[in-house]
Amino acid sequence: MAKRLSVSNQHLSLENIAEVYHYRCKSLQLYFSEENPKFSLVFAGLLSEEVHFLKVEQISEAEKDACLNLLAGIEAKFRLDYSHRCERKLKDPLSKQMRMLFQRYQYHCPLDQGIFNLWKSSGLVSPALISEIKGAFHYRHWLAHGRYWTYKSIKYDFDGLYYLSKQVDKLPLTSED
Repeated sequence: MAKRLSVSNQHLSLENIAEVYHYRCKSLQLYFSEENPKFSLVFAGLLSEEVHFLKVEQISEAEKDACLNLLAGIEAKFRLDYSHRCERKLKDPLSKQMRMLFQRYQYHCPLDQGIFNLWKSSGLVSPALISEIKGAFHYRHWLAHGRYWTYKSIKYDFDGLYYLSKQVDKLPLTSED
């Protein structure tokens, strides 16, 4: 077996991601409002419609950032579970299948065609949930790789991905003891 995965313990909690996102949105609301003491200086020469457009654009970017963090958190949970099951040589059927993948991929096992498929066939989770996660990861790839192609699939939002993250939290994922 390869060396153990060096875990940073710097991954964010769902609550922290939500809190940061909501603070950013509130800050942006204030920044783009006339309550901002520097509003007339910062937005001099712009029409109110232009200021509104800038605000909507910035809030949309904050949401995309938060969505990426949520999806990265889901990835971390599945990868930590995979690592834990393989390192601890757990005896349940899912862990045994993961160890077979580990022999080939070590810690670089593909999520979509590896870890997610094992979970889907495990009977421990509804296949629909794993399919939903896989779909959300297409959005994650679009976000994480620079959004340079036209994204034609379902657009995800913060609330939907937060709910999906809560569903992942209910899975029987293992954790470091």
